[in-house]
Amino acid sequence: MNINKKIMSFFLALAIIFSIVPATDVQADANGNAVFADINIISNTKLTAEQAKKWAKSKGATTTFIDLAEVYWEYAELHGGVNPGIAYVQSAKETGYGKFGGVLDDTYHNPCGMKTSAGGGDTDPNAHMKFDSWDEGVQAHLDHLALYAGAKEYPRQDTYDPRHFVSIKGKASTVNSLGGKWAPSSTYGEEVNKLYNDMLAYSGLESKYEEVSKPSNPGPAPSVPDATVPIENSNNNTANITSSIGWKYEGGYWYYYRSDGSKATGWIKPDSNWYYLYSNGAMATGWLKSGSSWYYFQSFGGMKLGWLKDGATWYFLQGDGSMVNGFKLIDSKKYFFDVSGAMRVGWFEISGNWHYFNTDGSMLTGWIRPDSNWYYLYSNGTMSTGWVKLSDKWYYFNSNGSMATGWVTTGQYTYYLYPSSGEMAKATVINGWEIGPDGSRGKRVSGGSSRLIVIDPGHNFGGDDGAYATHNRVTYSERDLNMQLAVKLKAKLEARGYEVMMTRNETDRETLSVTQSLTKRVDMANNFNADFFVSLHHNSADAVAATGVETYYSSKPQDSEFGGAFSDYKLSVSKKMATNITNSIVNNTGAVNRGAKDGNLFVCRNTKMPAVLVESGFITNPEEAANCADSSYQNKITDGIADSIANAI
Repeated sequence: MNINKKIMSFFLALAIIFSIVPATDVQADANGNAVFADINIISNTKLTAEQAKKWAKSKGATTTFIDLAEVYWEYAELHGGVNPGIAYVQSAKETGYGKFGGVLDDTYHNPCGMKTSAGGGDTDPNAHMKFDSWDEGVQAHLDHLALYAGAKEYPRQDTYDPRHFVSIKGKASTVNSLGGKWAPSSTYGEEVNKLYNDMLAYSGLESKYEEVSKPSNPGPAPSVPDATVPIENSNNNTANITSSIGWKYEGGYWYYYRSDGSKATGWIKPDSNWYYLYSNGAMATGWLKSGSSWYYFQSFGGMKLGWLKDGATWYFLQGDGSMVNGFKLIDSKKYFFDVSGAMRVGWFEISGNWHYFNTDGSMLTGWIRPDSNWYYLYSNGTMSTGWVKLSDKWYYFNSNGSMATGWVTTGQYTYYLYPSSGEMAKATVINGWEIGPDGSRGKRVSGGSSRLIVIDPGHNFGGDDGAYATHNRVTYSERDLNMQLAVKLKAKLEARGYEVMMTRNETDRETLSVTQSLTKRVDMANNFNADFFVSLHHNSADAVAATGVETYYSSKPQDSEFGGAFSDYKLSVSKKMATNITNSIVNNTGAVNRGAKDGNLFVCRNTKMPAVLVESGFITNPEEAANCADSSYQNKITDGIADSIANAI
């Protein structure tokens, strides 16, 4: 056979329609269940509204819910380019395929359980949004997803979304990342992802591969290798067929004729390569599934062995030609191939453990710095968290694997980790604190440094939720804006040499009641003998015209449960700091100066140290709300606070 002529003919004939590249990227969890790869919320889909409706009907959905598919497909492109299939299956999950069953029913026209701008409990029907029509509800749902995904030109002004908070933009660009954000459950996004893939499979978009019989003599099939057994790239080179006729090109396809003139089918090896011929005799190219294994046939028909790059993805085909999955040792390097056969790069979670794979796919171990943080990977590649002892030195790794520095509290003890190395300090004095030989923090050293500042980002995610305001269909959340200020202020104070503690962190989702939440914050500051306490808030008022900055202090003694003490020193410093902070912010921003005020607020009254509460602006005023959400304006506010602290503490 003239191979060159054959190759040229195949470029003209393109690929045989029976061979389709695997489309679903899945892995398996510890229990062997399919775990689908993440999907961008803003993405295209091959699914149609009609296919979605048939899928919903197969799930026993209500007629109303089935018909909603057309609404999602109609509006998706106009609302950030959200994948309508993802939004539709999320609605299926939230509404029970239109049957609801919770505190809502279909009169709410609420396809995703969306709450009002003020929010509230899951069992409170008044906390949930009631739309005038399904058109409005679907558009609000799509806009909320688009904002989470960071869509261009979002947040938008013309939206029905009551929770169109500028602070959530870009917080969840993929389906899996919705877990812990859209809903408290960390697996929420994965559950939506699974539904989406279920709809794809039902619609026949993942099962268009021809099942063929296993090769009768494909060469030695190596035993399934584990992560420590090298893969052998070998094949049986003995021909299993000869013919006096051989290859013929007919009607755009290649066929192999036996000497008796009949067409060969199945697996054949007329030369040094294996080929596969479909039941009609046509030669296969591209991907082919045989039994439970995938194979790849090159443009001239020969079965591929070794590394294969198809599109932007790498695969590996072992000695019998079958595509590999799982951990594999190839040329002394360890790789991981997911269930679709794709070689993974970067961070990837396997059976509950995170691993990191280099740009060439090889698994890394030891210290790595793939971003601005340091991580440590054990010898088996798993990412470390918590305390780790390396060469007689202790380190602490956060829940996301990043190496911690500075003060860290675990259990009832506090430790200090050197910023330059992450190593735990022992038997020394850090910023006026005595550090024991076991690394735990002891008492303040007499005459030591007084530089511990506690920053309190006001409110939380439940019982003390804070104020909301909506202008031009953009909703501003005080709780989130408080945190944005706190993060900036923390960085500025640390740059000035202060030790800083936060009463809540960006990843916290505390839902304590008001009194419990405030008590926890005061106890933290008092227990650590902080030198100054600053609580960050944003104001609200019935009058839209209200604007300006004001800072509160307290002239009252502590409540009896906090000791009932009164300190002239605390009052004097607090009052002075309230005035200075307000003036400094106003000088930086040009905002209205509402002055320092004696407010008798809980956190100012019950802390032992000087304490103030800063109201940075009124989110009920449209112009001031937009300013308070602007990063550069936030920097002006926090510069003013940091400068005031540096000049006095």
